[in-house]
Amino acid sequence: MPPVHPALVHYPVALGVTSVIADTVAAVAGFPQLFVVGQWAMAIAAAGAAVAAPAGYWDMKRDDLAHETHELVHLHMKSGLTLVVALVIGAIWRWSLDSPAVTYLLFAWIVLGGLTLQTWMGGEIVYVHGGGVAAAGQGTAPEAEAKRPSRMLYRRLSGEREGSGSGE
Repeated sequence: MPPVHPALVHYPVALGVTSVIADTVAAVAGFPQLFVVGQWAMAIAAAGAAVAAPAGYWDMKRDDLAHETHELVHLHMKSGLTLVVALVIGAIWRWSLDSPAVTYLLFAWIVLGGLTLQTWMGGEIVYVHGGGVAAAGQGTAPEAEAKRPSRMLYRRLSGEREGSGSGE
């Protein structure tokens, strides 16, 4: 059975980006009709993330992952749950405003940064570490070189020192 959550994660990411950009353009360039786009996009992004997170957990539990990949998936899961909470807070906050205040826009751009990191991490898990897909062995870089960016991120976020842990 193919993974469920990859089909679901694209919507919250795309709608989160749409919301932040629509609200920012509306505020900066004076297009108030975009405020409603930002409002609805944030609400639907939060709802979509709330559906994608349990699907991702289910996929993680049924995948046969290497230890290193499983550690990255756990980091991805924890940051994803944080983003679900942030998107829900953002949706509630955004829904309470006729037009977004500067403090909301700052919060929304921080959430967008988190979405960007989360998206990159998900891509690393799938395309570099082969999580959730049958390994094809068709990469253009040696395995150690391809995995270096995600290994560095994991070490920094988990407090591990260089050279410790698996893989290098």
